[in-house]
Amino acid sequence: MIQYIANMTGGKLKKLISKAPTGPGVYMFTGGRRKLYIGKASNLKARLSSYLKTTDQRILQMLSLATGVKTLETGSEIEALITESQYVKRYKPAFNIMLRDDKNFFYVDLTKEEWPKVFITHRPTLFGPFTDGTALKTTLRYLRRIFPYCTCKKPHNNFCLNYHIGKCFGFCCLKDNPEQSRRAAEIEYKRSIRAIKNILSGKKTSLLKGLEKEMIALGKKEEFEKAIELKNKIEKIKRVFENAKIIQDIGHKTLDKKNIYRIEGYDIANIQGKYAVGAMVVFSNGKPDKNEYRKFKIYSKQSSDDTAMLKEVLTRRFNHPEWPMPDLILIDGGKAQLSAALKVICTQIPVIALAKDEKHRGSKIFISGKKNSISLSKLPTDAKNLLLHVDSEAHRFAISYHRRLHRTAIK
Repeated sequence: MIQYIANMTGGKLKKLISKAPTGPGVYMFTGGRRKLYIGKASNLKARLSSYLKTTDQRILQMLSLATGVKTLETGSEIEALITESQYVKRYKPAFNIMLRDDKNFFYVDLTKEEWPKVFITHRPTLFGPFTDGTALKTTLRYLRRIFPYCTCKKPHNNFCLNYHIGKCFGFCCLKDNPEQSRRAAEIEYKRSIRAIKNILSGKKTSLLKGLEKEMIALGKKEEFEKAIELKNKIEKIKRVFENAKIIQDIGHKTLDKKNIYRIEGYDIANIQGKYAVGAMVVFSNGKPDKNEYRKFKIYSKQSSDDTAMLKEVLTRRFNHPEWPMPDLILIDGGKAQLSAALKVICTQIPVIALAKDEKHRGSKIFISGKKNSISLSKLPTDAKNLLLHVDSEAHRFAISYHRRLHRTAIK
């Protein structure tokens, strides 16, 4: 058996892994017609490659019985989470239970009351099993922004905080609730819960088709305000799944040393165009590489035009083909800075512009090739911290050079 394990992990499995996609999805170890183990991954190839290095005896036992691996790529990590749940429920693979105690599975259920509440439990119930509690919580957090539901434990006199930030209909938890408002809210609440059920059941496509039909019908009735509102909701649903994929891509690619090794960060410092400088910092393998830092004195602009200054710095940087090319470029700024950078950078290097606020709560990133910005807070913690580290180091380096020029000029 030991020899067979070695053959499976070192030979056949390795060959199968080489053909696996790098996107998010579900994988399935099979032994003939039996389904041995089903899992999900943000990067299928990377996750399957980890099985080549495992020393876990239970996993080795599963590999000794496996004769093949099947993969199904999904549009996002959220869809991978839901698809995995459906497959585990349908096929009941033996090793999913052996490798994970029943109490470690997550399920989603609804309370049986007038205004049902959505909650996560370890008890087998309506939706599940889900293997990743963090991903499940993130998914519900995304969905609640589009399809609000109540989480208040007791009725109260005034609208709750969740109502004011768009996560609750409000009327569902008020003590004094006008009958007319109550009926309208009840209809919307039921639609919201039904939509969440459809998505968690893997019926996202049918949900979108139903909403699109309803939108067209409202347009024919000339109820344009409702039609526009429904159109915005449809776009939000699509964006949630699209953003989920972008976020996991950034989290994976930013931290995966095989894909992203060298990150270059850029910032500009000046006082109304005077003593203007640009800075380039380099992070290799996730750490500052100060031998590779470069500073640029700005010559082309005397006014405080940061985008023009950035174009000058990047043009001069890419006139040095002898410098190693970056795998990722991070720029301090927003859409304007990203557009300026893309006019200079003609290669396929991914570019991110980071627009910060004081406490990073409203910070956003703009990504080359993507129309919509993404909140920095939605990124995986490690990826977010790395981007902030690169940005703050570029800012520190630019400011220190700017101050040095300023001090020299006033002596």
